[in-house]
Amino acid sequence: MGKRLGITAHWITEDKISVTAYSNKLLQSLQNRPPNTSAVKVFHLTSNFILDEPILRSLVTECSHVFLNLQLVRNSNVAGAIDYLKISRTYRSAIRACLEKLQNLITSTELPNAEQYQNYVTIFYSVECIWHLVEILIVNSNSVNAVVPNLLEWVRFHFPTAERLATELLQQGREIDSHDDYWPVVKGLIIQGQTNVARALLKLHTNSESVCFEVADQILQTMPVYSVYGGLSIQKFKSQWQYWSANARSKVDAGILMVEPELEEIVKLVIGDRQTWTDQCQFASCWYEYFPGYLFYTESTCKYYELGTYANNWLSQWISTGGTNPSYKYLDKIILSVMENNLPQVLHNIQNICDNKWFVTHLVDLLYHCGQLTLSTGSADEQDSEKLFRESLLYDFGCLLMTHKAGLWEAGLDYLEFSSTEGLGAREALLARIPIRNEKQALKLISAAKKNGFASVESEICKVLVKKNLSNKLYGNALEWAIRSRDSFYVSAVANIFLEHYCNHGEIMCEDVIANIGAKMFISPRLIFLVKYYDFRQFYRERSFAQAAELLINLLDSKITPNYFWPSLLADTIPLLEFKEPVIPTKETYTILHHLEWDLVPMIEKRKEQLKGTTRKVANGIEKMEITGDQMKTNEGVETDSDQQALIEKFSSNLLNNCTDDLVKLLRLACARNLARAFIIENTIAE
Repeated sequence: MGKRLGITAHWITEDKISVTAYSNKLLQSLQNRPPNTSAVKVFHLTSNFILDEPILRSLVTECSHVFLNLQLVRNSNVAGAIDYLKISRTYRSAIRACLEKLQNLITSTELPNAEQYQNYVTIFYSVECIWHLVEILIVNSNSVNAVVPNLLEWVRFHFPTAERLATELLQQGREIDSHDDYWPVVKGLIIQGQTNVARALLKLHTNSESVCFEVADQILQTMPVYSVYGGLSIQKFKSQWQYWSANARSKVDAGILMVEPELEEIVKLVIGDRQTWTDQCQFASCWYEYFPGYLFYTESTCKYYELGTYANNWLSQWISTGGTNPSYKYLDKIILSVMENNLPQVLHNIQNICDNKWFVTHLVDLLYHCGQLTLSTGSADEQDSEKLFRESLLYDFGCLLMTHKAGLWEAGLDYLEFSSTEGLGAREALLARIPIRNEKQALKLISAAKKNGFASVESEICKVLVKKNLSNKLYGNALEWAIRSRDSFYVSAVANIFLEHYCNHGEIMCEDVIANIGAKMFISPRLIFLVKYYDFRQFYRERSFAQAAELLINLLDSKITPNYFWPSLLADTIPLLEFKEPVIPTKETYTILHHLEWDLVPMIEKRKEQLKGTTRKVANGIEKMEITGDQMKTNEGVETDSDQQALIEKFSSNLLNNCTDDLVKLLRLACARNLARAFIIENTIAE
């Protein structure tokens, strides 16, 4: 069909597909195909991420803790003592709390997208309903021989109207039969197997002392109820049931209850009259609402392996009546598969629920740990496939949480940790790709990276923050994050910015940050130079001129001085050379002269040559081109060292641009005068 319509599509990920359209005319002849110069539009289609809703996000966070605790306990030495039924109920209680919050949100406020929230309620009600049924039939290993009582509990939980109205009627006292809901409530209680509550309501009827009511009460009171722990075998219970049923049916056939038609109908339901139950089917909202009650009065000893047959027979009976809601919904299909003990089909169907695979991931993990995840024959290969199936779901769900912008990456880390070997690798790769909104989130990411030993991730996060702070002109923060990244290039680049700023403005930025660098300066030679130059400035301010002079000479001889910083560094020697009492000895003075002649002077000469070439002939010598100031600056600022590169554009000017022969003359004169004084003092013999 895609070829006929001119559409092609390819899967990108499991939940994303790319689609593009083309003209069928281009496919008619490959030889005569014209060149396609028009723009090609590719559309990426994906399902909605419903877990981005705050209420649903809280559900994911809460259940991720339950999931993590299960994994930790399962891998501990006390794994045999795990109460899987309790864990399942914890999951369901979280879902119920989420449903209550959604309902309160819908009823309390006028939402513009109320329909969307109602869809959320529908989705997670279905999830909770299916989970509850799986819990009582599969997770609870004791339910194999007690299917019907558990089904009655399940249907009472999800259809509580009769029980709620019965409570209201019981609170009103006697003569409640005048209420319009009296008989529907009694009938609803009987259908759900709550015979004791129904008897209590019947005793409050105004005619409760009549013969027909007493007969009905006796039938309900003497009805045998099967219990696995009752001490009776199935054969003996069936004998008792048949005797009781025949006795009750004879009383109905005798017409004792004809005076009260509603009461007679209730007794017929109790004795399992098929026609009466068929008539009631039309009032059921779904096929399984009355099914547990029907089993309770007809096949109360039903086993789980027999449940599928009875369910299909009842479903056919319900559809044939054409009740109030005869449509067969997706939820109905899944519930039938659970009752048929067709777990592979159940897991296949619940993957199509629009919950971003939250349900199937947690349910499969729980079934796997409690030993109930049976996908096929149970051979060794199939057991491996069950493990791989669980791990693939954890991998997909963990990657989904980490790649989406809902802020659920922390939970995603936990799911990937227990998924597979690929999941462990994906954690490191995906953690480094999470968008960083602020430094608070960055600290969380770094903490997670440290906890899992992802040193490269921590470094990448710090580099991102370096660039963000530089773009916001927060140079102190940028230097701190560069040091934390332990990347020599980034540290050198940020240190260059500090040094270039000093060259241009004569002041050091963020001195408090530089003062507290300490031993971390050894990450980069450029950072060492910055810290030591700051120390030189501090000595000079504190008038410790001898220490300042010694440190300055060491910087000149250190071979870590940036080329653009030679004018500033040598200019700083002039005040120290002009002291009446020399603080720089002759040997160190020669060092200054050496760097003056071999470092600064060649730079000035090179600049002069560049200035002479500002105009030149082009082509045949007619056209001339002038090099602009910015171009001249660019040529002058070229550095051969790899660490001279900066993460941002260099500052507008440089001291070297304003450096002239006057600085060289001043330095030579200061050195000569200092040498004269130093020679006299050093060669004077003390008495």
